[in-house]
Amino acid sequence: MTEPQKTTEAAAAEFSRPGPAAADLLAVVTSVPGVHAIEPGLGTALRTIDARVRRSSARTAHFGLHIDTAEGTALVEVCLDRSRPVREGVRDIQLELRRALSAQAGQTDAEVTVRVQSLQR
Repeated sequence: MTEPQKTTEAAAAEFSRPGPAAADLLAVVTSVPGVHAIEPGLGTALRTIDARVRRSSARTAHFGLHIDTAEGTALVEVCLDRSRPVREGVRDIQLELRRALSAQAGQTDAEVTVRVQSLQR
């Protein structure tokens, strides 16, 4: 009878562990000038579905954003408009996402990958 209790305690500890919430980080990304929208690709969509089915790390997986706290990586997929050069938009997204990750989870050296899925006119 103690095994199910350990599993429940482990699941509760995993869920209550402080970490970056994907919804908050998406708001940070979309507030960067030049970001038209979050545009999820197949990779983040499958990771999000997997996390929700397994009910693990649902806070760090969202369509268009995947955060791996164990490896210290973040992947965001966006649609940019042409109001600014693409390089500047990607650089600003990386800086803001790193800043938000360090404020929420203490990850100062997070590797942030930005995939530009499309450009909006």
